[in-house]
Amino acid sequence: MDDPTTPPLIADLSPVHKFQRPRFEDLPLRLGDPKCSAWGLWGDEDELGTLNILTPDVVARASREARNGIVVPLSLPLESPLLPMNPRRTPCAHNIIAKGYANDDEVHLNTQSSSHWDGLRHYPYQIESARRYYNGVTTEDISGPKRNSKIGVQNMARHGIVGRGVLLDWREYAKRKGIKYSPFASHAIPLKQLLEVAESQRVDFLPGDILLIRTGWTEEYDKLTNDEKMHLGRREQRCFVGVEASEEMIRWHWDRQFAAVASDTNAYEVWGLPSKPFGVACHEVFLSGWGMPIGEVWDLERLSTTCQATGRWTFLLTSSPLNLDSGVASPSNAIAIF
Repeated sequence: MDDPTTPPLIADLSPVHKFQRPRFEDLPLRLGDPKCSAWGLWGDEDELGTLNILTPDVVARASREARNGIVVPLSLPLESPLLPMNPRRTPCAHNIIAKGYANDDEVHLNTQSSSHWDGLRHYPYQIESARRYYNGVTTEDISGPKRNSKIGVQNMARHGIVGRGVLLDWREYAKRKGIKYSPFASHAIPLKQLLEVAESQRVDFLPGDILLIRTGWTEEYDKLTNDEKMHLGRREQRCFVGVEASEEMIRWHWDRQFAAVASDTNAYEVWGLPSKPFGVACHEVFLSGWGMPIGEVWDLERLSTTCQATGRWTFLLTSSPLNLDSGVASPSNAIAIF
């Protein structure tokens, strides 16, 4: 496995990006910008963030992963989880409209439920005096009476998300190592363990990869009774397993040049801890610092068994988010193809 401390150059990858990627130590790029942010890297008006790494060369290379014709959908039903993992979010409501000669239907959906992407409007830097999103967009820019459509999910939809997916099956690693934890508690996954998973799977990372991490959240959720699922969704204290929001974890994500990340858990990063060890959450840096989409509550169970059966933990990944102007988040509509 390649050295996680030495970032490769985007220039090695595509003639489109002929520049040295800034070192993590050089972030933020401009004085006064938030911690670890890369505002201005792709231009002051950029609205794509790390999806800029998904150039035609990167997509063409990723397409070679689809050589067996095996298709694995990665989305849970829209009605799952039974309740979103936040008591202030409403569950999916589906109404079939019988018109006699035909049927219509309507769906009311909180885009933070089921398998979804967090878009760049979702979680700003948590600085009370000036909460800012990617490239300095403010809450007033996108939420006030004169709101605009900047950094909405329509940008993700119109670009498309197609690249090489990489699964790190931490859940299977945890079982082998006898790690005892609850996916519904604040259990932090350290970088050391992710690197051990990658080494055991013989995975090397390439710029533009879309990283998926399986934690076992969905596997354990499916074992609950409906009453237990309702209780979980009504908890005021939201806590979940996820990657550790440490400096070395955030640095590693930057150095690996991921285009996007996703997991089967609810926040990708560990959630519910009383403090942030690095002073900022992954959500702040990934979404609002780098413009990197975060996928949550993805269905990675069949993907895990397919990877084990084929001996491959890389695949072509496609996703078509909602083309919704000014949207905050979107169902992921993701598919893995082997």
